[in-house]
Order: sequence, then C-alpha cells, then structure tokens
Amino acid sequence: MDKNKINKILFINFITMTTFNMAHPVTPTLINTLGLPTYMFGVLYSTMAIAQFVMAPIWGSISDAKGRKKVLIIGVIGYGISQLGFGLAQTSTLILLFRILGGALSVGFMTGSIAYVSDVSTKEERIKYMSYHTATMSIASSCGALLGGAIGGFGYKYAFITQFVLTILVGVCIYLLLDETIENKSKEVKIYLEHLKPGKKSIDLKSIIGIMMIIMTLATIATTSYNSTINFYVESVLNMPTIVNGIVMAIAGVIALMMNLFVNPYLGKKFDENKTIVAVLGIAGISIVISSLSSNMIVALIFLAMFIASSALITPLQQSIVSKLAKNNYGEVMGIQGSFKAIGMVTGSLVSGFIFDYGNKLPFLLGGVCCLFAFILLYKVFIGNNKQELKKVS
Repeated sequence: MDKNKINKILFINFITMTTFNMAHPVTPTLINTLGLPTYMFGVLYSTMAIAQFVMAPIWGSISDAKGRKKVLIIGVIGYGISQLGFGLAQTSTLILLFRILGGALSVGFMTGSIAYVSDVSTKEERIKYMSYHTATMSIASSCGALLGGAIGGFGYKYAFITQFVLTILVGVCIYLLLDETIENKSKEVKIYLEHLKPGKKSIDLKSIIGIMMIIMTLATIATTSYNSTINFYVESVLNMPTIVNGIVMAIAGVIALMMNLFVNPYLGKKFDENKTIVAVLGIAGISIVISSLSSNMIVALIFLAMFIASSALITPLQQSIVSKLAKNNYGEVMGIQGSFKAIGMVTGSLVSGFIFDYGNKLPFLLGGVCCLFAFILLYKVFIGNNKQELKKVS
C-alpha cells in the first residue's frame, strides 16, 4: 500500500469535487430565471445521470487498459467545458445537451478515482480509505456549495465561469501530482457495452454482488431524491437566497464528513460490515420518513440530520463489500456499479421532479421508502439466511 499515492488521490478528489459541486446552489436560480417548469430540476439531474449510466462502464474499461490518469484528466476538464456551456445557454435544448455532455465526462473522473483508491490500497485497509474518499467528497461538496452560493449571489453565470476556470487548474494538478497505477497497459481497449444490450445482464442479479448493485440503485434513489429536491425546496418553497442553499449543503457535507472520518472506520474495525450496512439502511429510511411527516421543525431537523449522517455511511460500506467480491477487473466492476448508481439517479431525480407539485415533501418520502426496501432485502440476505442456517444446525 502506497500512502503517498493515497494522499495524493484524496487531495485531487477533494479539489475536483469542490469544483464539481459549485453549480448546485445556483441551478434553481438558473431554472427560475429562464422560466423553466418546476419538473426541470429533476429532468436536468436525470439527463446527466443517463449519460453517466452509458459511460461509466466504458470509462472503467478504458482506465483498466490505458490507465487511470488520462481518464481523470479528461473527465475533469471535459466536465468544466460542459458546465460553461450549461451556465451560459439560454434554451432548454442546449441546456439538456450540455448536461448530457457533463454526465458523460464527469463520470470518467468518478469511476477512475474510486478505481485508483482500490489500486493503491490493500483489501484490509480498503474500507478505511473508501471512507476517506467519501469523506473528501463530503467536505468538498460543502466547500463547493459555499463557494458557488457566494459567487452566485453576484449572478448565477459567474459561478459557472469560475467552475470552468478551476477545472482547468485541477486538470493541471492531476497531470503534475498523480502517478499512474496501471503498469501493464493494453494496446487494445475492450469497451464494456453489455449494459446497453436489451435483455443482457451485466451481472447475475441473484448473486451477492448483483444484490449489492440493486442496493446501490435503491440507496442512490434515496439520496438523489433528497439532493435533487432540497436546493429547489429551499429556494422555491422557503424563498431563501442562493447563499442559504450553499449553507444547507455545507452543513450536510460536514455531517457526512464526520461520519466517514470517524464513525465508518470505527464500525469497520468493530463490526461486520454486512450487518452494519443493514442497520444503516434501516436508520436512514426511518429517519427521513419521520422528518418528512413531522410538523415540529425541531423534530424534523433532528431526524433529517440522522438521515444525512446514516446515508453518508452507505456508499463506502457498499463499495467495500463489492471491492472484495471483484477480482482483477475492478475498474470494470466499478463502471458497472456506476451504471446502477446512474439508474438510481435517473429514477430518483425524474420521479422527484414530477411528484414535487403534488406534494413538496413527497420526494423525501420516496427516499425513505427506498432505504427501507433495501433494508428488508439485505436483512434477508445477510441476517435472515444466517438465522436459517443456525436453525438447521440446531
């Protein structure tokens, strides 16, 4: 295990995700300024996710063959260019086209960075460094949201322009700081396209790894329902300025950071990760449902914080479990997982966008239902089956 390389990729992930998250607080302003319909916040989110679904395994295959570093650079700079177009576009058609481009390119960095962490860490230490990877994303989302929200106060376009400039600088940092982890590069790239073939299964959904992919989808629907809605809810329902959106996202990021820096590594050492993810899913589902249904503001905020805290643990736990099931094609497996995550993003954002007008808390309830369904599924797999085996032995 090379701690120097781990520190470098964590730093790169931090500055990249800070830059990537700058536009979130100002996107509702863009929608309202251009007079786009309410459901567009879900359409914009899902359009990007569809592109990520298509491209995630492809970028994973390319990084396995040609190396992580090139994919990371292309993903960062490409996303910056797409965001510049997104922020300056004036028609819904152009906006959607740039969102597709942004999704297709940004997922290259996301897939490559996770694979990079796997490359430079041991299986025993992987859950810890996956937690640190998620933690850098959490604090970066806070920094990016605050930065974007503050700059957006002068006009939402300034946030997008700044974002573009910073992605160029991040690309330079990747080129100068990161070492390549793929030593035996292949001349030929076997592009993974099974996820695009109707009727074809990229993995056996009845296997443990297949079930974990389903869990990724359900968990992503839950988090996306919250993340894609909360900014629009704060601006359009609570009538708060852009900077408040940034503060809300920043607080959520700090909570997630604390969970992944301290709680997740502790749980990884003291408890079985299979049982831990079951408990975390149950807590996340119950807390967001109570928060959505409560009429008491204090109670609602307490349980909302519980949801944010518990949901922050799901991804690193799930990724650690999957990483131990994968063999030599970890980049490809992470790409497939990225596609399942994208399905969750598409579903969560689209459904949330269209049900928002029927009830502005319905998207949050949707997230709770998905977490509870995932809890029941994994309970039967990791705990229910063990009980059955104990009964047979007795």
